[in-house]
Amino acid sequence: MKKNIFMSLFVTFIMVISCFAMPASAISDDYDDYVLSTVYEYFEDGSYSVTTITEYSNLRANTKTASKTYTHKTSDNDVLWSYKITGTFSYTGSSSSCTPVSDSYTISNDNWHMSSHSCSKSGNTAYGTVTMKYKILGITTNTISKDLSLTCSATGTLS
Repeated sequence: MKKNIFMSLFVTFIMVISCFAMPASAISDDYDDYVLSTVYEYFEDGSYSVTTITEYSNLRANTKTASKTYTHKTSDNDVLWSYKITGTFSYTGSSSSCTPVSDSYTISNDNWHMSSHSCSKSGNTAYGTVTMKYKILGITTNTISKDLSLTCSATGTLS
C-alpha cells in the first residue's frame, strides 16, 4: 500500500514537471554578451577613455562576432562620445579571417563633432579610425584621433 502511494506521488510529480518543460524550439538563442577586456587611459584635463572588447553570442561553430569600443568620458563619468568597430570572424584552428566589418559612433555632448571615421578589414583583423573635434563657438579647441584594431587568432582568441 505504501509502495503504491509513493509510486502514485512520483508519477504525479513527473507529470507536473513535464507540464512546465519547454519545447526545444521555444528556447531562446539569445545569450548574454560579455566584455573580454577593458583598458583605461587618463588625460591631463581629468577626462579619460575606456576601451572594451565585447564578444557577442554566436551559435555558429568556429565563428565569433565582437566589437571594440572606445568611449571618451568626463572626470565625472559622463560619456562625451564613443566609437565602435564590429567584426565577424571565422577561425579553423590553423587560420582565421575577418568577414564583415562595420563602425558606428555616438555623440552625447553637443560640443563634440565628428570630423571623420572609417573602417576596413585585412586578413583576420578589423580596423577603424575616428577623429572627433571639440568646438566652442565654432572654434576647435581639442581634437582626438583614435585608431582601433580587433584581431581574432586561429583558435578564436580576440584581442
